[in-house]
Amino acid sequence: MDTQTFQNVILLLSLTPIALLGVILFLILRVKDLKVKISDLNTQLDKQKEKQKSFLKFYIGSKALLNDFNLSHTDSTTGKKTEFSVDYEVEVVDISETQIKVRATGFNGNDKWSKDPQHRQGIIAFMQDRWVSKKDAQLIMDEAHNRQVKLEELGI
Repeated sequence: MDTQTFQNVILLLSLTPIALLGVILFLILRVKDLKVKISDLNTQLDKQKEKQKSFLKFYIGSKALLNDFNLSHTDSTTGKKTEFSVDYEVEVVDISETQIKVRATGFNGNDKWSKDPQHRQGIIAFMQDRWVSKKDAQLIMDEAHNRQVKLEELGI
């Protein structure tokens, strides 16, 4: 190996750590930038999740539906048991961790027996101040609910 080639190899070897140091610094700065971006995105995600929670949150006075709520009636004279289902329209009266206390405001019958006007009062009376699972209820998104969400966002 001649002197010129040897000097070129030495020069290349001496510049390699400097180039690697530059690459390492670039990567460190890039990682810091990505950490800041991840932090910002996590903050945005947390805000979005909180907004979604409040949007889908039950509150006292909110309206909900209980679809295909199964009921049965036993005739006191004949002892005949009739099973039927209704779609309740309810108002939330109280809230616990997993359940809501509801008061029926109306219903739609799904069969002949429940559509009979003579049975209407009894079917509504059954669902007065009754505790049901939050999973069974579907929150109705109306103007009152949107107003409540906005008030909660404002801290009122």
